[in-house]
Amino acid sequence: MSDDDRLRRLLSDAVCDIEPADRIDQLRASVHPSPRVVPMARSRSWYAATGIVATAAVIGVIAYLTSVVGDKSPGIGPAGNGGTALPTMTASDPAGPGDTSRPKLVDLPIYYLGHSPRGDVLYRQDTPVSAGLEPLRAAVTRLMATPFDHDYRLGWSPGWLTSAELSDGVIRVDLGRAPLARPASMSARMAYVVVQSAVYTLRAASHSGADVLFVRGGLPVASVLGVPTGHPVAPGGAADLLSRIDISRPAVDGMHPRGTRLVLTGTDAAPLDRVVVRLVRSGGAGSDKTLRTQTALSAGAPDASGRYRWRVVVDIAGVSPGSYTVVARNGGHHVDTDTRVVVLRPGR
Repeated sequence: MSDDDRLRRLLSDAVCDIEPADRIDQLRASVHPSPRVVPMARSRSWYAATGIVATAAVIGVIAYLTSVVGDKSPGIGPAGNGGTALPTMTASDPAGPGDTSRPKLVDLPIYYLGHSPRGDVLYRQDTPVSAGLEPLRAAVTRLMATPFDHDYRLGWSPGWLTSAELSDGVIRVDLGRAPLARPASMSARMAYVVVQSAVYTLRAASHSGADVLFVRGGLPVASVLGVPTGHPVAPGGAADLLSRIDISRPAVDGMHPRGTRLVLTGTDAAPLDRVVVRLVRSGGAGSDKTLRTQTALSAGAPDASGRYRWRVVVDIAGVSPGSYTVVARNGGHHVDTDTRVVVLRPGR
């Protein structure tokens, strides 16, 4: 079993039978966070701005899994599918025998690269994270760590970012080895999407709505990957940058649902949009078979990025054990899709 498989097994076991409405109080973690500290840059008075230092309300990432990942970047350019390899993990209970307490998990939105009919766009993945870590530190770590969905890609290679902090109404992110000029292997569109992945992720982590200033040695840099960054960078238009549909739960490929219901949640770009979810089993050579279909409407108030929530319950009673793909697609004139792999066990 590979390290990636071990990680997905841990996450799957933690969240497989928890529905979104009450998952935060019920999530069980099998591991504890690493005490490794990622240094935060000190605030500097040369950039004055009015604003409110927001309280970081979204808590940390599973950083003990990713903060120990070595720098295996093959060179300049974004990491491909799967990103960097994950380390071997050992779960333990630091409290010792008799203490059944476990750290809670919460969701941290991370924006990864993915393909759509419009080319490269950002897919939001609500990543289960450990509840004891500073959220901007967690966001920086996850931006350079392997996505939990195999269809997503990293934009930031390990070592390209070092830390981030919210100060004077601006999120300052310190660059590590990130190139300032655009690599020859990277299109201008991809470079722009990569920079925006950090902007969207760090804004979500800080809950501040602040723009993002890229710095090196405490001073702003004129460009990152060839994208102008001399001033704080605001988020680009969601209609151009974001996938029009995302699956939030399950967040992990290879999840093992229990019982006879598979609960899925996600976001859609438009209110009252018709979302179609299919449970598909691959037969090979293009002979996929749809076993279940369910629909829902996106509804409620929009989130900070203008997205609307949807929820679908798929009846999986009588479906044979095995590996299946869940495909969610939006309605409207521009159709996007998102997928997750689920594994149905015998006797669930």
